[in-house]
Amino acid sequence: MGNRLSLPLASLVGQIGSAIMPKAVIENFRILLIGLVILALDQITKWVIIQKIPGPSYDESIVVIEGFFKLVHYGNTGAAWSIFTGNNFWLAIFSVVALVFLWVFRRHFGVEEVLGQIALGLILGGVAGNLIDRVVHHHVVDFLQFYIPFPFPAFNIADSGICGGVGLMFLLSFKKPKPGQTWAKKGKVPSESKEVIAAEEENEE
Repeated sequence: MGNRLSLPLASLVGQIGSAIMPKAVIENFRILLIGLVILALDQITKWVIIQKIPGPSYDESIVVIEGFFKLVHYGNTGAAWSIFTGNNFWLAIFSVVALVFLWVFRRHFGVEEVLGQIALGLILGGVAGNLIDRVVHHHVVDFLQFYIPFPFPAFNIADSGICGGVGLMFLLSFKKPKPGQTWAKKGKVPSESKEVIAAEEENEE
């Protein structure tokens, strides 16, 4: 008897939860939460580096693992791997445009999937972190330096978030979308599912 009552009750709670908190709101919350976590980690770690290694300095460093990993404090006025060096202002403008574009068109990046939400959150947090650097310091603070076995270009948490997010989106591109999902409306679903999508679009109208 108790189990029979609990099932309708659970269903009712789920329906109320969906009514109070629409699916799109939950998706947006996850994206923003992940983005804010990456942004906070990025800015906190950079603040610590700035305190420990004044500069930017190409002479001082903190060796963590000899011959493999050390902490540095480099100022990068360019993009990844220091390309477009000296274009900090235009790269800052590009970052703002990228943030707006990614958020406005987020439905086209598979955010109906949790993996897509994580990916977009990582990218947004990373772009925002480096954007703050460009505005406040007039360069991006890079501090993670690995040797594998040659010196790999220094990077930061924001860079890691961007690369991780892009990598997850690449993996998501191999996943077959469900009928009706925004990114499924680009011909990525089997032909038999297109009728379902068309019907849903008519209902939306």
